[in-house]
Amino acid sequence: MRVEPGRWNGRRCAAVAAATLGLGLASCKGEPTGAGQPSVTYGALVAVGNGTARSYLVTQNATPTELGVALSPGALDSLPTAAKMGGYEYLLPLPAGNTTQYQVIGLNWNPTGHPPAGIYTVPHFDFHFYMISLAAKDSINPADPAFAGNAAYLPAAAYQPANYVPDPVANAVPFMGLHWHDSTAVEYRGQPFTRTFIEGSYNGQFIFAEPMVASAYLLTKPDTVIAVPNAAQHAISGYYAAAYRVSWNAAANEWRVGLVQLTR
Repeated sequence: MRVEPGRWNGRRCAAVAAATLGLGLASCKGEPTGAGQPSVTYGALVAVGNGTARSYLVTQNATPTELGVALSPGALDSLPTAAKMGGYEYLLPLPAGNTTQYQVIGLNWNPTGHPPAGIYTVPHFDFHFYMISLAAKDSINPADPAFAGNAAYLPAAAYQPANYVPDPVANAVPFMGLHWHDSTAVEYRGQPFTRTFIEGSYNGQFIFAEPMVASAYLLTKPDTVIAVPNAAQHAISGYYAAAYRVSWNAAANEWRVGLVQLTR
């Protein structure tokens, strides 16, 4: 596996690497592989394409260290092809025993991508990890007279990750919120988009974290962990990722895209 330190904090590399050990060794039922060893628990299967998707949670000594989405090989086949705002959403039940602040996982398939044009207008998946309830997510609705104002109400500077900038407020997405991108990401410097990390806000708080991955990149069966920044403060207490994973797990015969090295 390749671990990329990122620009944000080189000292995270060792922690990220440690978090990746043993992931292929745990059973799908979540039994521990031995005293102190990581174990993996899965959520219920959801049909996607010709395959399935499901959430997974890695714990060690009863502490969550990784939360993600596992895709079977057929999940990338026979997907919808028509453009759709926000993409085609698949809600994935969280594993039993989830003790993180993440309450909803939404897998969104975007067959034609989405703006900005020429950046993210390629087929890709958005992996949304929401820190709000499904009811709160569903209330992010343009029919609500407060929608535009809530989208425009940005988190204070102390809660913003370094180098992240918000989309125009007019681009706030129904049932999601306002997306923030890494202004230093390679896709904004003339290189093709393969994978990136998005943050999302609404009504003055960051409410989701979002690895975003091109389907063509998944087909290369990558094995990488990429460091991400963390804000100085978090309005919602819980576990936050020092990195995200985009990997093919040969032992489990699945892709795994997730939030890695969760720490309080």
